[in-house]
Amino acid sequence: MPKLGAKSTFGAVSSVRNFMNVVREIDFDDVRDRAEQVPKVLLLSTELDAAREAAGQLFGDQPERYVELRAWADSDKIDFSRYDVVIVTDPGNTALFDRVRKSGSRSRSENVFFLANGSESDGAPADRLQTELMSAMTELAPSFGRFFPPFRSAAVKAIVDDSARANAQFALISNIPAVIPILGSFVAVGADLIVLTKNQVMMSYKIAAAHGRDLHDQTGVIRELAPVVGAGFLWRSIAREATSFLPMAAGTIPKVVIAYAGTFSVGRTIDYYYRFGKKPSKEQLDTYVKQATELAAKLDLPGRSDRSADKDAGQPDVDG
Repeated sequence: MPKLGAKSTFGAVSSVRNFMNVVREIDFDDVRDRAEQVPKVLLLSTELDAAREAAGQLFGDQPERYVELRAWADSDKIDFSRYDVVIVTDPGNTALFDRVRKSGSRSRSENVFFLANGSESDGAPADRLQTELMSAMTELAPSFGRFFPPFRSAAVKAIVDDSARANAQFALISNIPAVIPILGSFVAVGADLIVLTKNQVMMSYKIAAAHGRDLHDQTGVIRELAPVVGAGFLWRSIAREATSFLPMAAGTIPKVVIAYAGTFSVGRTIDYYYRFGKKPSKEQLDTYVKQATELAAKLDLPGRSDRSADKDAGQPDVDG
């Protein structure tokens, strides 16, 4: 993977040192420890062969290296509480999923997921489950992406979506007093923007974890990414897009949208860098900004017109 130049592009930051001081205040240890721990996954079916086939669809080659496969006939010997995730597949439609969820040996059921039936060539059920699982178990996304490459795309999406929503929530609650021109000014403006920056830095670290990067050189990971996410283009473009299509009834709206869309765009940019080993082009960045602002326009925010809210009915709100 090519190394990026050492020179920073954080235009409004007085120095890279100021940004790195913010980074050093963040405790990465918990994220690193969880990301480096293989998730405990149980894949259960009526027959062991069915479980093995489903594992291949979800986890790729040699799934039994990390995933435990069991048949329901052995359920009385299984301590379900040992697992982070339980996946059920039921080719014969025997209501196995309901039996597992209602099993008296279980202490919880929110980590039980169902792989729908599909042909061997049909990857849609596996894709849907990967997305559902990562969205529901976001705290496991860095480790799932790290140890299970077929889950990486869904894991990164969950990390980015969760971080963007968190920053939107924070912007709404704190009513940040200034529109964000570029990422670097987060450090210079004040405590509220520093919180958003820290959330983005943590998101970046989680994406690095999902892509299998060395997590022990924490400062090095962020320094490598600084030129990737620091270009003023993202924030200037997002600010321009956000203020062009949103109603101005509530002064907080543009700031919330910028916090959401900026975080989303930065996350997509980092993912691109780890996948392809280079910064995305300006055209690709334009695409990310467009996607981000379109998603942000669907947030349930105060001050939006009833017509706009009706149009976006069914879309996830800021708390989603």
